[in-house]
Amino acid sequence: MKIARGYFDSYRNVNSNVLNEAYNRTRYFSASGMRSASGTTVFISHKHSDLESAGDMKDLKGMLNYLKNRYNVVPYIDSMDNKMPKETCAETANRIKSVIDGCNKFLLLATNNAIASKWCNWEVGIADKKKLISNDMAILPMVESRDALYDGSEYLELYPYIEKRYDSYGHEDLYVFIRKSDGTSRWVSLGSWLNDTY
Repeated sequence: MKIARGYFDSYRNVNSNVLNEAYNRTRYFSASGMRSASGTTVFISHKHSDLESAGDMKDLKGMLNYLKNRYNVVPYIDSMDNKMPKETCAETANRIKSVIDGCNKFLLLATNNAIASKWCNWEVGIADKKKLISNDMAILPMVESRDALYDGSEYLELYPYIEKRYDSYGHEDLYVFIRKSDGTSRWVSLGSWLNDTY
């Protein structure tokens, strides 16, 4: 099942400093130091304008809290990186490429806005080269509401993706659908994917 906006609401206030922590870590990010960070480092690709509305900021904050508190994720959010040039240029692209390479995982917060974004699509292309072979990238499709249509492009189906599923005990959790190099595929828990324990 696709994830609707508000899914992470219960985590929004778990750690009120999560955005400040993400901002501080991002400000001092270096590609060499990110791999040695305590926790799994994740480049979170998103549409910047999504952050300008209160609802989208709540979704991002809730997701960051969820990932931090459940899985000890260290997020990288390029819109918080003060090492980025003031004006978008080739240096911006080089920095993003370096950071994607330096992080353990890549995650696209795939709202309809993000899917339409040329930058998000470019970041997916960079991750494709560096992360797909080891299944270290995933798409997290997010729809406006439970009944909303998803604008996801067909090419996104090539990549591991995250959905809500139920385990054998009937408990809901997030799982990643991965395809292995031998042609087989399977669902693994988000925690197993983040920690490479599948």
